[in-house]
Amino acid sequence: MRMGRIFALVAGGLALCIALLLLAVYVTRDEDNIQADNILAENFTLAVARAGREGTPLELREVARFPWDRVLLVQAGTSRAEISRKLGREWTGIDTVDGGDLLIFLRDDEVVRFADYRGNRQFAGFERPFDELPDTLRVEGAEIRAAG
Repeated sequence: MRMGRIFALVAGGLALCIALLLLAVYVTRDEDNIQADNILAENFTLAVARAGREGTPLELREVARFPWDRVLLVQAGTSRAEISRKLGREWTGIDTVDGGDLLIFLRDDEVVRFADYRGNRQFAGFERPFDELPDTLRVEGAEIRAAG
């Protein structure tokens, strides 16, 4: 009988600790933050390199195969406050380690995904710190430009 009580107390204490842990995670969560899409960043960077090597146009819709209607190009180092003003709402994207130009994919003015460009080429012929990217890009030498 005594063992049963001890077991019940230990089980109850364990359940209480787990409940407190879950409560702490729930209360301190920050669900509004969005993380950079690392796979998209790598695929875009590889597509830029391939287009430069092969001399072919880079089709963004081939690289980003998810629903989006426009892409905002954001210069590296642009402040969170500036991005928030441009988007018309708080920018909650988690900063990336690589620090390259950001590509923010939007659908109906809502952020769908974002990625950073991790290569050595520079975007040329675009307004800074913000511009919209066309669906097709041209890679020439050390530059990424709008096609056409």
